[in-house]
Amino acid sequence: MRRKHGLGDALGPGAHQAISEQSYGPVIAAITRLLDAGKKDGSIRPDADPGDFLQLTGALWRAPSSPEDGAHHMLALILDGLRTHR
Repeated sequence: MRRKHGLGDALGPGAHQAISEQSYGPVIAAITRLLDAGKKDGSIRPDADPGDFLQLTGALWRAPSSPEDGAHHMLALILDGLRTHR
């Protein structure tokens, strides 16, 4: 049985740690800007947190990379959870 690997599986622990340390601040800042813009226009729920979003989308790194992997569905669920339901 051939196992499909996601990007997270391709990175070794040392590389993953280095990437995480270097990119965490800028990534959180970018997510914050996007969420704040959505909160301001009412499309994103007010309790949406950048750290929570990053943790939830972290699962996408571990998803196998194939059309039938479910990553698109997982992302849709995450994004739907951010939206306000007017």
